[in-house]
Amino acid sequence: MRARSWLGGAAFAVAVVVLAVVLVAGPRDRGPGLECNGSADLCDLRLDQVALATTHNSMNAAVDGFVEPSQRSGIGQQLADGVRGFLVDAFLGSVRQTREGEEVVHTDLDRRRLARALSLVGPAAAKRALLLRREVGPPAANAPREIYLCHRLCELGAVRFGDVVELLRRFLEENPGEVLVVVVQDELPAEELLPVLTEGGLDPYLATIDPAQPMPTLRAMVDSGRRVLLGLERGDLGPRIPNLYDGGLLQDVPHDYASADELEDADSCRAYRGEPDAPLLLLNHWVTPPSEETAAEVNAEDVLSARADRCAQERGRPVNLVAVDFYETGALMDVVTELDRQALGGG
Repeated sequence: MRARSWLGGAAFAVAVVVLAVVLVAGPRDRGPGLECNGSADLCDLRLDQVALATTHNSMNAAVDGFVEPSQRSGIGQQLADGVRGFLVDAFLGSVRQTREGEEVVHTDLDRRRLARALSLVGPAAAKRALLLRREVGPPAANAPREIYLCHRLCELGAVRFGDVVELLRRFLEENPGEVLVVVVQDELPAEELLPVLTEGGLDPYLATIDPAQPMPTLRAMVDSGRRVLLGLERGDLGPRIPNLYDGGLLQDVPHDYASADELEDADSCRAYRGEPDAPLLLLNHWVTPPSEETAAEVNAEDVLSARADRCAQERGRPVNLVAVDFYETGALMDVVTELDRQALGGG
């Protein structure tokens, strides 16, 4: 029987309950004074000076029933474990039922986009998605559509965007010193995101950041209450929800590495998206297709640390978002801690 956790099923619900237990117990003991992302020392660093542990395809988790997952744990557990940067993909979809009564999210894609999505997943996954789409059939033109976080095809796994927004809001409410960055690959009309963000209560936390001005310190973001930089890859909803690349806030390195050797190649730090003077640098550090075995190799401390240092030197700025697959595998947290130590003048 196919898992239905991406439709609010058991695994995602468990993740929410686990996080709720942590939150009910209250934030960890912060001691005297304010802590920002777990450290008082980080409070006076600007956002473009700190490093954030970041998950690639954050929603694409095995625990939530995704096919070809990029992570083991869902977003709730990622937050509890110290992940503060999230790369997610948003789609419109409709819930359909198979003949056996199983629920499937039918991705709202035209033929061209569907063909491209099928070409980017493995053959077995593509076959499975096509069979499901044919079995359940397309929704009626007036059928309700919701926003889901999916990886290329929602038939292969999905979580409701509204559930994730609520999860983030609750985390922020209970952890007033935490700053998050969320990068949304918007595979839908961007304005569709607005009602979900507003109804889910995340809107008051969204920071407006002008890339022409010095980045705010974590302390300033915490004091203002606007502790989430949330932006888009394709659309643009203005200063509060900008296009991060076109808007001059974010630049990155390529992300289409087919092997560990390609990821460590001499030109793997070259400019990819964004303006060369954008203040935030995203280190895309994963191999496609995702596997825990490969993640263990590329997330090893010597590999990840060396590449982060090399890219920072070549690009002339610190790495801010250190994005990996299977974040529990390897040394992501240790590397981020060391990058922050260096930013604080620790050598």
